[in-house]
Amino acid sequence: MLGVILISGLAERVYTKEGYDIIGVDHGAYICALQGVVMKAAIGDFDSVNKTQVIQIQQMAERMEQLPSHKDETDTEEAILYALAHGYDDIWVYGALGGRLDHELANLYLLMHRNYPITLVNEQNRIRVIKEGTYKVPKEYTYLSFLALEDSQITEIGVAYPLSKRCLSTRDIYAISNEILNEYAEIIVHKGSFLMIESSDKI
Repeated sequence: MLGVILISGLAERVYTKEGYDIIGVDHGAYICALQGVVMKAAIGDFDSVNKTQVIQIQQMAERMEQLPSHKDETDTEEAILYALAHGYDDIWVYGALGGRLDHELANLYLLMHRNYPITLVNEQNRIRVIKEGTYKVPKEYTYLSFLALEDSQITEIGVAYPLSKRCLSTRDIYAISNEILNEYAEIIVHKGSFLMIESSDKI
């Protein structure tokens, strides 16, 4: 597995993960440069930074991909496609949640509908798609929630409100705000797929 962290414009700081490279996305690349973080690449149309900031980005990026302002894909999707083309198969995106609702929903759509191997993260949330299989989820956040992306079936073990082979549709919202009781929860997706949301209250 080859991992990369995309730092997007709403990231409050540069997140690191052992063994993972860094790619700055548009204004997120400036955040990386400002904090002295060397990037494998900086990608974006850079319409949210000035010329001086662009120079700072260039100094901290091994490669810079200048995108046109008028394009079909967002800067974030272009960065994901770049990462996939360079062999990354575990992509964490920071700074893709919050801010403008259209951008946030677009990023959630990328997660839900494009089958990209991405995880969306900010200060309060970690969101990814899980499919058929068994998962051990460590207690790193306060709440654990699931939203079905199709007709699905799930078992939750080691949580405050356990479920056993419960069928959920895209209309069901009762599998939210669960809590892991000990070190981890065991989650079994028997069929279908879910949006798994780990979250904590804002401090």
